[in-house]
Amino acid sequence: MKAPSCLLPIYLIVAALVGGCGNKDEKPTAATEQARKPAEPLASEAQKAVGTAVNETKETAAKVAAETKEAAAKAVDEVGKQADAATAKPQGFIDQAKSYVAEKKYQEALSSLKQLSNVKLTPDQQKVVDDLKVQIQKLMASQAGSDATKAAGSLLERK
Repeated sequence: MKAPSCLLPIYLIVAALVGGCGNKDEKPTAATEQARKPAEPLASEAQKAVGTAVNETKETAAKVAAETKEAAAKAVDEVGKQADAATAKPQGFIDQAKSYVAEKKYQEALSSLKQLSNVKLTPDQQKVVDDLKVQIQKLMASQAGSDATKAAGSLLERK
């Protein structure tokens, strides 16, 4: 984007040539006419250079805008993927805990749920985790009661 800094001298030359110097009411002399003739092609060239610089600047700005939009779109996609991964990871632990409950491996199920303690869960996921914990505790308590009953029964049978 160096074009604007290069244009300043051209703008000054064009302004000087187009604006002219001196009083407008004076009639041009032969000397001013001769000086103006070589200046006219320079002014024309300066205007062309300014036009070219403006077009190049517009093209560069359009390219930068397109690249910026593309980079922003990629960033949004990446953030979306990371959010999906962050949601999928806790769901994997929840699913694993459910499978452990189905296999009656309650300690493993609780261990799986404990791995979610530092993870931010959605409200739905948090409800599922809380419900699973309650269910696991009830199942563990009933299993402990059942084991105690069996143990007491086997003691009574020995006598």
